[in-house]
Amino acid sequence: MAAWKTIRITKPCTLRIENGNLVVEDDANRFKFFLDDVDSIVFEGDRFMLSAKVLAVLSKHKVATLFCDEYYMPTAILHPYHQSSLATRTLKAQLAVNKAFSDTLWQEIIKAKIVLQREVLQVLNKKSDKLDIYLTQVRAADAYGAEAKSARYYWAQLFDNLTREQESIDVRNQALNYAYALVRSLITRDLSAAGFLPAIGLWHDNKYNAFNLSDDLMEPFRPIVDIGVYRLLEMHGEEEILTAQMKKELINLLDIVYVEYEKGLSSLRSVSKLYVQLFKKSVEQADISLLTFPKFDSEKLDECL
Repeated sequence: MAAWKTIRITKPCTLRIENGNLVVEDDANRFKFFLDDVDSIVFEGDRFMLSAKVLAVLSKHKVATLFCDEYYMPTAILHPYHQSSLATRTLKAQLAVNKAFSDTLWQEIIKAKIVLQREVLQVLNKKSDKLDIYLTQVRAADAYGAEAKSARYYWAQLFDNLTREQESIDVRNQALNYAYALVRSLITRDLSAAGFLPAIGLWHDNKYNAFNLSDDLMEPFRPIVDIGVYRLLEMHGEEEILTAQMKKELINLLDIVYVEYEKGLSSLRSVSKLYVQLFKKSVEQADISLLTFPKFDSEKLDECL
């Protein structure tokens, strides 16, 4: 197992490439990281210096790179540009996906998401009965809006008086948004490495969003993240803002082995790679049945926290 998975840059420093390694240094310290051992980097704030060469090398080594604003909330992702040796074939398959395939796949994604939302509420001993009804209403392209109805019910049950917002001072929103951004960056990295263009989605179609496909595919991961965030918030019940320690623990959620996928138990970080590879097969062979969706083991999660 690699010695370094995620690096957080939180203090004024300079980053450069030296003999193929990433060097991070300030006035007092100097750290060297073997790039193949770095899975992701989170830049918090604007107190660092790096060159275009550093960004190019990070992209070449498929390091998921996440930039945060002055409030330490994720705002941008650097992702590799088609580094799969079969990128052209994959991209052609992506562009050839027809509406029937997209609509049916979105139906399956939403069903998987609602099933997991129901499981989250049941694990936490909260009401979940309406999700059973909404689950029966999921159709191709989610024509009846089951996802939106489920989301309203789910969040009302999961947290008291929470309105989901991107820009929010509520620590619950901050924790959720931070964790989602981490998973989004991993999926984006894995999609790009597999030859996909993340801007072209199956369902999400925002011309200002460079990660429409990432947002499509990460939907079933959201409830898996939610249960982890919920448990961490329970452990930090006195906190009103997202602290450095909480962010460290949110990053650690990526490596906790509590995700069930393909008859095995693994981490979010590892499952993302396999999930994207199965999605690739599904698209190239036009066979939705080749893609399966992750689940979670709440007992394993609790053991690791």
